[in-house]
Amino acid sequence: MRYKLTLLALLLVITPFPKKLLAQTGTSLTSKELQENLAKAKELENNGDLNSALSIYTKTATTYWVNGKPTEAKETFLKAASVAERLGNLNAQKVIYTNLGMLNVDLEKYTEAIGCFEKSLAIVRNQKNKPEIASTLINIASAYKELDKPDKALDYAQQASTIALEINDPKLLRNTYSILAEIHEALGNSDKSAEYFSLYTAFTRKIQREEQLKKEAQVQEIVEQAKGELQAIKTEKELTEQVLSEKQKALETVSDSLSRIEELTREQQLQIDLLNKEKALSQAKIKNQLLVRNIFIVIFAATLGMLGLITHYYIQKKRSNELLAQQKAMVEAKSQELLVALQQIEKQNRDITSSINYAQRIQQALLPSYEQLVNTIPDSFIMFRPRETVSGDFFWFSAYAGQGIAMSQQNRYIINLPNVSHNEWGFLIAAVDCTGHGVPGAFMSMIGLNLLDVIVRSGVVQPNLILNELHMQVRHLLKQENNDSRDGMDMALLHVKGDGKTIEFAGAKNPVVYIANNECHMIKGDPVPIGGLQKEAKREFTLHTITIDSPTCFYLYSDGYIDQFGGPEGLKFTSQRFRNLLLEIHQQPMIMQQEKLESTFEDWKANGFGQVDDVLVIGMRLTPKPIVTT
Repeated sequence: MRYKLTLLALLLVITPFPKKLLAQTGTSLTSKELQENLAKAKELENNGDLNSALSIYTKTATTYWVNGKPTEAKETFLKAASVAERLGNLNAQKVIYTNLGMLNVDLEKYTEAIGCFEKSLAIVRNQKNKPEIASTLINIASAYKELDKPDKALDYAQQASTIALEINDPKLLRNTYSILAEIHEALGNSDKSAEYFSLYTAFTRKIQREEQLKKEAQVQEIVEQAKGELQAIKTEKELTEQVLSEKQKALETVSDSLSRIEELTREQQLQIDLLNKEKALSQAKIKNQLLVRNIFIVIFAATLGMLGLITHYYIQKKRSNELLAQQKAMVEAKSQELLVALQQIEKQNRDITSSINYAQRIQQALLPSYEQLVNTIPDSFIMFRPRETVSGDFFWFSAYAGQGIAMSQQNRYIINLPNVSHNEWGFLIAAVDCTGHGVPGAFMSMIGLNLLDVIVRSGVVQPNLILNELHMQVRHLLKQENNDSRDGMDMALLHVKGDGKTIEFAGAKNPVVYIANNECHMIKGDPVPIGGLQKEAKREFTLHTITIDSPTCFYLYSDGYIDQFGGPEGLKFTSQRFRNLLLEIHQQPMIMQQEKLESTFEDWKANGFGQVDDVLVIGMRLTPKPIVTT
């Protein structure tokens, strides 16, 4: 989509909300509590405790601001600024004047906002803080742009750009290129605006790419840590099994030793018996008793030692088995948790994909059929390529007639309008580009399709009146009178009258291109969208009338084709290149023109560039004779 940045959004990017102050104060205080805070701050100020008074004033002003009371917040910030000046606290003054500038932007008091930003700029210049100098210059440039003073805005924006380039800050460069693109567009320098917007897009993609790489590195670190923990558990398990095996071998060695000891004991007993027989009968009895005692002591001691050793190794083995079982249970539990999480993610993915596919079927069912278009205008085409499953771009067309023609033709595609002339008929066709793409854009497209049908069936067939009514209906449905919603749509709407010679056009930002006698012409739409912010008292769109006397090719399109990056230098396709392509192929049949547009689009983005937006191009060849109504 086009770069649709608002002043408030830009200010919030460049000058972040004072999060530290927000963290220090509650946002749910009652009005009574806030009044008590102000009274306490005033008392501290009178007693000379200026630091405490400044803190309370600042917190209270922030609370008013967060709770949607900008007037009270502004009054309290002014009190805080007075105390900060008495203290000579330049940092506090800088933050307070920046917040006052943002508040005045919220209140659309841009002159006062510039005054506050200028005070903040003087402080940061004195502090030689280049990033804050650049941010404040962008704030001032944005405010001057909203005051319709693009020359003043350009001066400040260029100063900010110079500083951003000097300190090589990617985010500041992105923001300066964004405001420069809008300023040059306001000055009518379309090429310069497109150049700065290309730089803005490039830096945005770079920052997004760096943030994505950072997130992927964090995820990889978590995965590697999990793998390390799993490997440590496996290693510990293997070591435990190895120690247990060694202890089992030692136990078997001790058992073998005990068997050998028992065999040696029996042999010694036989030798002693033989020796006793050879000795005197007087000593045989005594020595035999001593021998029996000693043997009993040895066997008993050896048996106790073996029992103790066996018991010790049994207890150690039992403990090792218990530890191993616990570790195995932990591994199995973690594996089960990961499996459950994976299954949940897969189910959510299937549910989301199923819902989006169903939304696609609904959207396709609501779009008019290509059969209806070729029945009315045979030499025509529709190139429709959503970037995602569902689209924020959509096409719409409808034939209408008075009661005389509608009743005689019996055509199910013709809308019978009793309020138009008896024998009047015509054909309406539109190319529409909603805010966003994918699911959000698809919701807006369904709203647009329904409202266009309702408006035409009510009898409104003049393009500018249709756009007027559609704008009011979108703002009413989205309650944009009471909120900051900027959602809407850009549109090019063509009305072919029944005689085939008179064509009416009205556009909301989007143009119509037509080629007659080998000359290419473009009529721009009004520079305001359908829906979104409305500063004027009443929005009315311009009606353009074209009379043709020879076969003429008309083209309606969204900005997806011309904004596609690609080619050898990775640049946008551009509106001029698009019109040159149409002029080159306009004499071919419309179906062949579509094929050429499709192949050119594929070749342009072939060098690794993905489709950046939904693409819609409608082409038709009109001849100066009555259009088909059967």
